[in-house]
Amino acid sequence: MTSIFTPDEIDECRAAMMKPAPIGALALIASGRAVVELSADRRNVYLDELDGRKMRDQGRKLSISGAWPLYRAGMIDDFCRVTDAGRKLLAAVEGGAA
Repeated sequence: MTSIFTPDEIDECRAAMMKPAPIGALALIASGRAVVELSADRRNVYLDELDGRKMRDQGRKLSISGAWPLYRAGMIDDFCRVTDAGRKLLAAVEGGAA
């Protein structure tokens, strides 16, 4: 993945990945319950479907809370599939939660 992000954006992403919302969004995507897509500039993640239902507000796709750093951090790929790094993170979080 070629970095299209500034060093400041990468630092902001790293800090955000320490919070629960991105992990929850990643778990939702990994479960298959959420179908998401990236914005054209790869800076936002939009919720397309949840549990098989289209998610729209006045015809527009919704931004999924906490998901914006997932692509920048390598947790999801260009096709919004969870990467090996994303699966490792989820396994570590789920294994460490006990």
